[in-house]
Amino acid sequence: MISAHSRRAVRELTRRRARSVLSVLTIASAVAGIWLFSIPGSVDASLQARTNADAMHTARIAPTAADLTEAQLAELRGVDNVAALDVRTLGRTLMRIGDRTQGVVLVGVEDFSEQAVNIVSVEEGALPTGTGQVVTDRENARTGRYPGVVGDSVELASPSGGWSTYRVVGRGGTLRYSIEVADDVPFLYLSNTDVQRIMGYPAPNSIDVLASDLSPAAVEGMVDEVRTRLGQQVPNIAYWDVLEVWEKGAWPGSDDFDNFLVVFYVIAAVALVSALVLIFTTMNTIVREQTREIGIMKAIGGTPRRISLGYLRLALSLGVLGTILGTIIGIPLSNAVMGFMIREFGGTSVGWRVSWIAVGISLVVGLAGTVLAAGPALRRAGRVTVRTAIDDHGVVGTFGLGTLDQIASRPTFLARRSQLGLRNAARRPGRSLATAIPIGLAVGTMLAFGAVLVTAVNEDENSFDLEGGDITVWNQGGRGLGGEVAALMESVPEVEFAHQMIYSVVEFDGEHNVWGLPAVSTYRPEVVAGRWFSEEEADAGAPVVVMGDAAATVSGTRVGDAITVETRRGPVDLEVVGIDGQLVNNGTGMFLPFRTVLDYEGWTTGNYWVRTTSPDPETVIAAADGIHRVMRQSGYDIGSNLRYLDRRANEAQNRLIVAVVMGMGLPIVAIGMIGLVSAMTSNVVDRTREIGILRSIGARRRDLRAMFRAEGLVIALVGWLIGIPVGYLLGRLIIWVVENQFNTGFTFTYPLWPILVALVVTVVVTLTALRLPLRRVIRMHPGEALRYE
Repeated sequence: MISAHSRRAVRELTRRRARSVLSVLTIASAVAGIWLFSIPGSVDASLQARTNADAMHTARIAPTAADLTEAQLAELRGVDNVAALDVRTLGRTLMRIGDRTQGVVLVGVEDFSEQAVNIVSVEEGALPTGTGQVVTDRENARTGRYPGVVGDSVELASPSGGWSTYRVVGRGGTLRYSIEVADDVPFLYLSNTDVQRIMGYPAPNSIDVLASDLSPAAVEGMVDEVRTRLGQQVPNIAYWDVLEVWEKGAWPGSDDFDNFLVVFYVIAAVALVSALVLIFTTMNTIVREQTREIGIMKAIGGTPRRISLGYLRLALSLGVLGTILGTIIGIPLSNAVMGFMIREFGGTSVGWRVSWIAVGISLVVGLAGTVLAAGPALRRAGRVTVRTAIDDHGVVGTFGLGTLDQIASRPTFLARRSQLGLRNAARRPGRSLATAIPIGLAVGTMLAFGAVLVTAVNEDENSFDLEGGDITVWNQGGRGLGGEVAALMESVPEVEFAHQMIYSVVEFDGEHNVWGLPAVSTYRPEVVAGRWFSEEEADAGAPVVVMGDAAATVSGTRVGDAITVETRRGPVDLEVVGIDGQLVNNGTGMFLPFRTVLDYEGWTTGNYWVRTTSPDPETVIAAADGIHRVMRQSGYDIGSNLRYLDRRANEAQNRLIVAVVMGMGLPIVAIGMIGLVSAMTSNVVDRTREIGILRSIGARRRDLRAMFRAEGLVIALVGWLIGIPVGYLLGRLIIWVVENQFNTGFTFTYPLWPILVALVVTVVVTLTALRLPLRRVIRMHPGEALRYE
């Protein structure tokens, strides 16, 4: 048997079904928003599990050739703290797909049946069992880099000339390399022997080591010992890349993911605040509607404590139902967003996860949050006096005396019905404002994301415009691309300017990308301190560097400082002559004279950047075709990359991320609209007798519809006005956090058009949301309305 108070709570839920449903949806939206907080932990746990399953290497040593015997490999595997060690061969070449040729990275595996580090697994098909077989990375098709499927054939080019055909026998990958597909080129996995035969390498060129103890000191000691023994085994050993070390808990893309988390927390916090405001408003509305009923209960002996407990049970009932529904919504919502983020930041996919911590927090927020938000209403229920309750008829006797009431009475240019709607909104200013705030938060969130999107796109496009022109050209084998080929490329009608450049990577308080450039190049720096290196320094290969602003900030480097960077061939001393303020490489890059990089890398020639007469795809394609033609006629074998394709891929990725973030803001929009529907429905219920009186004295249904529609639009427009400054401040906050994460600066843009779009959307969504309460208004019979209590 349940108590009378519990039965009354159940009756109250069914008595106002529409209001109960809206209240439950409000709480459910808040609880669903709580599940956004579970996403970072779930993503990190999923990728940590994938890191462990794939046995991702702790350190990678990149010798030019690791021609080691089994005994020598056993010696390296016996080094203290080495849990596993594999050798593989990495190479970059061309692949031919039909009539199209594009770059590809080949990842060799010593023995697919006995992998210990960076384990390549398959989701479809099988692993290679012999030569001539490859596995295509799962991310190749998803990113559009290579749409091949099991059973297809690919042609791979040898730098020395000729093409070899390989059959795709599986689709899969390993975490370490899958993440690179979106930002680079397709990845294929095949045997070490095949990669060495294609690339002409004498031996493997990568040693992947997995550590037992991941503490920095233990890993550093292990790496030093492995490199020492490797130097003893291979005299005069050289390295083609710098040492790669992963810290404990890190995974490919984890840095970008950490920088992205602030958006999640902002969205979830705004959703929670919006929902709590609406819960507060809903409970106050319930108490307000039943003021006379409370007075009657007190008149017949009801105590404030018993009355408050009755409404507490009602609040808990709403909280339980909302928590259940919110959890049902939150689990698939969080998994959908988590799956997208794992694909974008981790280059992989995992199954569904349910966070029991999120379940616990949902219970706390759904139940305790509802009770806390209902607290003021419960206190009000206990303090209502009998006389106040009996005299209450839902009419405020002081209306018209306040400043807001007088302002609402002045716009006589409006139709009479619209004037009444405006006055009704002003008659309950507290409730109207409480309804407008969640709408304002929803509008503000959308405006903030729009501003961040515009800012990011502007900076991204600016970075692409600043970088290496329209085409990147590199040597595929044979003759290197010396300075003399610039004239050949510039002889193509569509080519405006071509110059040598070289990419490199160095260690200096972390890994940094290095661009070796001539003094005058397609890159346009923004020197915020010091200067750019001169033509004399560039010609002489002077040891000078212009650092990115973020790199200089993080390392505490200033103009005039002398720094030592670790290259693949040893330490190099450089003088800092300038600081570049552009956001290329997120401000973490370094710019050196071309010949300086050429000297410490030990290369004889570099690559080329080419600027075309127009960035239009047709012009760029024609220029690339012309460059290939004239270079082939002159005996050069080259590869090229059309940078507008990279721009499109980058823009598509940005749009996807922003779309998901804005989609995550939908709970906030839903809460705002639920609040509006709830407020208008409560208004209809609260003024039922008033509606009956208006109908009795001749008000038509369309008059009532226009009055309540005007009231709802006024509340929504107030929310839109609140959202404009909220959006600006929220967008500034997000940009500020991102700037601190990247140690750089952005030019924040808060354009007008999203504000106008938000106005149109607010009006359209409001008119749609008002259909339910307006339907109740026009269906109300005058006699029933007059008899309503």
